[in-house]
Amino acid sequence: MKMTLLCLLNTALMATGQMLFKYGSSGKSITGIVDIIRLFFSPVVFCALCLYAATTGLWLYILSKVPISFAYPIQALAFPLVLLASMLVFKESISITRWVGVLVIVCGVMIATHG
Repeated sequence: MKMTLLCLLNTALMATGQMLFKYGSSGKSITGIVDIIRLFFSPVVFCALCLYAATTGLWLYILSKVPISFAYPIQALAFPLVLLASMLVFKESISITRWVGVLVIVCGVMIATHG
């Protein structure tokens, strides 16, 4: 149970990082590598990069304790988390086909982790 919760935490942190990347890059003109490097040092993107570094540390800990065949499917829950957050935070319109796809992912994770 503890490792499942840590996997879920890791997934939530990854999804948060993705939302920070989106927020930090929205409205920016990216035309080359210099713009990308400059963006790395913007406060929001830098925070997302730090969060990803911490999440990687947590992921390494998780992988040292459980089989990757158990832990990795849980990471797929980042898709529904980001979809939901994109709707709530960025007011994106989500089609029914995307919701159906997310439902399939959630069912797949349930099957993969309880099998």
